[in-house]
Amino acid sequence: MPECPLLILPAPGRPEKRVTKTGRGGQAHLPTRERQTERLTPRFTVLQQAFDARRTRLRTEAVGLAPEEVIVLETVGSVEGFIVAVRNIPGFEWLGEIEEEDVPPDEDFFVPDKDNVPRKEKTLRGRLFLVFSNQQALQQLLSLWGTWKAGQAMPLGFGKLGEVFSRLRDVRVWGVQDRLVETGVLKDWRERVEHNDEVVPCEIELWFRSNPQRRRAARDRVANLVNEIAGRVLQESIIEEIAYHAILARLPIGAVRNLLEERGRDAALVQCEQIQFFRASGQMAGVIVEDTRAIDVGGIEPVPATIGNPVVALFDGLPLQNHQRLAGRLIVDDPDGYEAQYPANERRHGTAMASLILHGDIDAGEPPLSRRLYVRPILRPDPRDWRLPRAESVSEDTLVVDLIHRAVRRLFEGEGTEPAAAPDVSIINLSIGIKDRFFDGPLSPLARLLDWLAWRYRMLFVVSAGNHTHNVEIDIPRNQAKTLSAQEFQTQIVRAIAADNRHRRLLSPAEAVNVITVGALHRDASTGPLLPNSVDPFVNQDLPSLINAQGMGYRRAIKPEVLFPGGRVVLRQSMATTQNAVFELLDHSSRPGQRIAAPGPNPGDLSNTWYSRGTSNSAALTSRSASILYDVLEELRGEPGGELIDGLPRSVWLKVLLVHSATWGEAGHILDQILRNSRNSRQFKEYVTRLLGYGEIDPARVRECTKWRVTALGGGLLQAEQANVHRFPLPPSLSGKRGMRRLTITLAWLTPINTAHQAWRRAQLWFTPPTNPLQVSREEADWRAVQRGTVQHEVMEGDRAAAFVEGENLEIRVNCRPDAGVLEDAIPYALATTLEVAEEIGVDIYNEVRVRVHAARVQVTPGP
Repeated sequence: MPECPLLILPAPGRPEKRVTKTGRGGQAHLPTRERQTERLTPRFTVLQQAFDARRTRLRTEAVGLAPEEVIVLETVGSVEGFIVAVRNIPGFEWLGEIEEEDVPPDEDFFVPDKDNVPRKEKTLRGRLFLVFSNQQALQQLLSLWGTWKAGQAMPLGFGKLGEVFSRLRDVRVWGVQDRLVETGVLKDWRERVEHNDEVVPCEIELWFRSNPQRRRAARDRVANLVNEIAGRVLQESIIEEIAYHAILARLPIGAVRNLLEERGRDAALVQCEQIQFFRASGQMAGVIVEDTRAIDVGGIEPVPATIGNPVVALFDGLPLQNHQRLAGRLIVDDPDGYEAQYPANERRHGTAMASLILHGDIDAGEPPLSRRLYVRPILRPDPRDWRLPRAESVSEDTLVVDLIHRAVRRLFEGEGTEPAAAPDVSIINLSIGIKDRFFDGPLSPLARLLDWLAWRYRMLFVVSAGNHTHNVEIDIPRNQAKTLSAQEFQTQIVRAIAADNRHRRLLSPAEAVNVITVGALHRDASTGPLLPNSVDPFVNQDLPSLINAQGMGYRRAIKPEVLFPGGRVVLRQSMATTQNAVFELLDHSSRPGQRIAAPGPNPGDLSNTWYSRGTSNSAALTSRSASILYDVLEELRGEPGGELIDGLPRSVWLKVLLVHSATWGEAGHILDQILRNSRNSRQFKEYVTRLLGYGEIDPARVRECTKWRVTALGGGLLQAEQANVHRFPLPPSLSGKRGMRRLTITLAWLTPINTAHQAWRRAQLWFTPPTNPLQVSREEADWRAVQRGTVQHEVMEGDRAAAFVEGENLEIRVNCRPDAGVLEDAIPYALATTLEVAEEIGVDIYNEVRVRVHAARVQVTPGP
């Protein structure tokens, strides 16, 4: 037990008044009714023609099928309660909403300035409303459109539809562009055609129908269309809790070749209204290159006889179990039998991640974890890869959503007659991403699954943000690049990366709401010279890695939430004859980077290491920190108030502790100097938050306190429209003292989800930072963005003398309200509060706060 352990606050109280949270309405200029009539009447005509064409097609396809279409209503701004109006129209089936960001302004929809002139640089926000419609529903929609454009009162129950018409940018059917072009599947298909593959596996995601009979009919219709082109359906997966319905199919290469041609887009399969998306399969992958190995000669602590049960699970490739760094420290659960076809020298990514979780960066010399690591292989060598060793990826014959669903359920419920595989697990590490699924508004199926599983089993996923390894072009002529100083080069690289955010989006499932997403810092413990002809892009190792995927996340929530060292990435100038200088990222397994266990070239090689970099590494190291913090929580159970630890899921405590240690630090100052300008100064905090999130985490800061830094924990359960008030005692000797003080407050929770609501998270929790009486002000992350996810992290600083009286507290009110429909569940949350002062102030704030926390607990202890 440390000398100054974390404190646990007394049970919270209830506030006297309930505070409701309200939002502001939209500011967009909307067109007149006459202009909407002029714009949209032709589009409603096209909608009618689409239904007529569908009827004609079905006459030739099958007998007895009624024409249906998925109608897309694109609006500027939101229309709350529209789902009620939709359900009042027989034949309409609500499918969901998709929020649109950065909608470009035009002459009809724009944000005006004070003179009502369009601000061309100001983008808009909108929504896509998605509904299944039959002929009867379409006719009523057209009738209601006629009522609205005539200026007549809308019928009872359809007022929200009138508001939709006033905000409508477009109305159309869901088509081939949506199913094929937007998903990136065509790129995968073209590559397979070039390689002359005989068959092409693909995931076909269907619209989720709430009625089981309609689901079966949709499945049968799509399966028949696949069979008609000599394809085959391999697997079907339905997960009602996340509104997911998909089939895995194999299509003959001839049919795929035809679909790649423009004339082939008229094929019945891609025109099928029951299909939402075609996606490439087997795209979740982990990559570790092979270049230079070294023998691990460092001293390795033996496995203790009483090694603990795992609290971290790794879903990844199969590790080299007998590597001297891993032997005796793993529980490998391989129910799918991957090991039989997984050669030792190809077990790279799983070995790397297991090594990082158990040992950290080997060059840092940290002690290994005192617990075993549970490993479930979900990757295996790609049989299509002509290289040796082959890349590791999810099998093409597996739906990744179904695979991870089964793997998590096996952890906590078992499978068949087998018991739960590792019920003590609180953290699942996913250091892999789906390389062709960039986050672009709607949540991916895998992100939806993680959110639901996190709530269902009260556990936390630690997910890597994703890597982007394409070239970096700076705004300097190529022949002048070598004249730049190291500081000037850093400035150019930072600006280039920040400006390229469109091509550096998060990779699925990093956008999930209940997870912690981790980006990489440009840092490692390696020493020695760089590779020949290479250059370190950054002078400062506190900066985020240039390979990071960038936020924001779903509904502009902060993503990635935290950064952790991921190894230094070095560059080499491209020889291409471009006007500006272009730099290539070097992909290698020698230093710099983080040293990890690695397979050798021969099966008996069990002591090799090499170097790697990336957000995968950062996520693994974050999971390692979570395991260490789990043991801190176990020790706190014996402290005063320790019963609270067992009263809430460990995952919520770990979530709050991991984020609580985060800060922008020096990176915030550097990015401010490089990136702030007159155009972005007003929104700069939100602009830079997508690069830094909440900042770098330092788990050592939340393992124990010091005389000048005190951390106290609180938590509880909240129902809708409830609030708790937590009281943090102020140290009286600090009153009137001048000097640096920092107050950090972090709130974390898990939320149930609502698949039928665009807001998705059913529960929003929040607090308003108590800036007085300490005389501190908000710093770092944007104050609006911090309330959009499932963790709120506020950093406040000040140095003015603050006067307060003996017995005064900081009151932190945690509020709960529904965010996506009805909230019936009690929401578990954890709160961490840290007060830190400069040592030169000379006040032992830890003991002053500790005495008052213990005294307050005695006062509220109920009698016998």
